[in-house]
Amino acid sequence: MRIGLCIRGYSKILDILKEELPDDDIFECSASEVVELAPSTDIFLPTVAPIPAACFDAPRLKLVQQYGVGLDSVDIPAATQAGVLVANVPSVGTGNAESVAEFAIAHMLMLSRDMPLAFRRFEEQRVGSPLGTCLWRSTVVILGYGGIGEEIARRLTGFGVRIIAVSRHGPKGSRQRDPDVHVDKHVDATGAGDALAEADYIVVAAPATPENVGLVDQALFSRMKRGAFIVNIARGTVIDYDALLEALRSGQIAGAGIDVFWQEPFNPNDPLLDQNVIATPHLGGVTDRSLRGIGQAVAANVERIRRGEEPQCWANPEAGCRRLDA
Repeated sequence: MRIGLCIRGYSKILDILKEELPDDDIFECSASEVVELAPSTDIFLPTVAPIPAACFDAPRLKLVQQYGVGLDSVDIPAATQAGVLVANVPSVGTGNAESVAEFAIAHMLMLSRDMPLAFRRFEEQRVGSPLGTCLWRSTVVILGYGGIGEEIARRLTGFGVRIIAVSRHGPKGSRQRDPDVHVDKHVDATGAGDALAEADYIVVAAPATPENVGLVDQALFSRMKRGAFIVNIARGTVIDYDALLEALRSGQIAGAGIDVFWQEPFNPNDPLLDQNVIATPHLGGVTDRSLRGIGQAVAANVERIRRGEEPQCWANPEAGCRRLDA
């Protein structure tokens, strides 16, 4: 099959795919090329590249398989109408959720110890500065308690923090959780404001579903403890940009760790970055183990499609299976 990896320059991913799928024609393309290439492509593998409705006019296209978890860049209704399957990969067990969880905690630590200022103090040959804050005995709210949220909680336990999980339907509406992962409290969406009022750190891990766009808005920022830190490893659009900027400028939020943005790549001269923000270029899941684990899961779904089977983590089963030998 002819398979398009919808990003250029990621030789590691390309190498993994060619190793896992040696008999397929795998090529790189940019986001601007997907519509043009769709008629000659069987499967698109986006990372964050948009897959617009125009791609699904191509009768050859069978599957859009995300090289990761988030499907917010894929026009799923258009794919469904055209009978094109859309799938992602499990976040937990591939190395993706595990890597993102580690990175979320790295952001928390960098903010708490003011690492940008620490680097400057080293250059100034000043010792013992800046004064940091300690995670130990702090309260961490995980806003969006899915697979990644659970992996964050798993790793935070050793820091001696109090953990509050927030999910849309709370513990009763959640999937089966790992009983070995401890949280001190788990509340539904109606309890988010009260939970945030207790938080020293907020980690945003909610998916960018339509109902979550702008989820963290001015009203929620106003409920947060003054001087708290916020980390976003979900999607940029889950946080309202203007509300975040105002919360940072006013001191309502002491600092933000941001790995995901409203547009990517993000403008390095944006006024948001004049505030106490640690910005990284959407690399939470970019680790050797994560890319390998995701690649293996992607390849397994490609093989299922080749055999005429349903893919795992199928986002639009109502699309039905089109002829796979077309």
